[in-house]
Amino acid sequence: MNKKLILFFLIISLVLGYYFNIERDIKNKLNQLNNSISSSFLTYVIEIESVIYKYFDQLKYIDKLEKTNVENNSYKILYTIKDKENQELKQLLNINYKYEHKFEKIKVLSYLKLNDTSKVVIDYKLLDKNKIYALVTYDGFSAGIVLNKDDQNIAYLNNNERCNYTVFIGDNYAPGITSGVNSDGLLVIKHIPLWKEINLNDIIITSGMDKIFPYGIKVGTVKKINKGETTQEVLCEPYGKVLSQRYFYLYDTDK
Repeated sequence: MNKKLILFFLIISLVLGYYFNIERDIKNKLNQLNNSISSSFLTYVIEIESVIYKYFDQLKYIDKLEKTNVENNSYKILYTIKDKENQELKQLLNINYKYEHKFEKIKVLSYLKLNDTSKVVIDYKLLDKNKIYALVTYDGFSAGIVLNKDDQNIAYLNNNERCNYTVFIGDNYAPGITSGVNSDGLLVIKHIPLWKEINLNDIIITSGMDKIFPYGIKVGTVKKINKGETTQEVLCEPYGKVLSQRYFYLYDTDK
């Protein structure tokens, strides 16, 4: 074979080999670059997704915290209300262990007279004629007094003028005596010393000084104050709704 021809084929082979090696290197480089770009892009996308997920997770968490906070505040308010109601109920009833056995359930039979709703006949064993007993509503408020009259147990409710028992008014413990109700249904408290300071909305409780009621049964709140020359008088919004009740508690100081 001609040496020139052999030399030509050799050169062509070298050129082609070199060309294909370069092309392969270029492809490898391009593949590497593409892989690098793909990896970087994928990493970037993953980071973006992670940030987005974290953001929405934080929003969900914040929303959850807000809902939990609202629920907790609601529970706290409900707890505060119920706790206050429980505390107030304890104060209203004022029936602790030393008093519990003294209260007995009694039933109203009828009015003593049809034209007088302030006096009712009580279904209970005949009481001592020489004593006055305290009448308390089911929710723990003062309701009136009970006594044996003509061999009947008669309850004089708060709206009767003869329903007289002693009370303390406000933080200064101003003493007074109940004396029925006025035309507006407000309980009248009389014989209050003029020098005792009284304020509107002061709470009135039984004093226990008359040995009829125990100390601390709630009577009502002050709605009006009338000052006289030597004493003052209070009009009180009573807590006990005595005219609409069929059952009461009877309190006996000697038991």
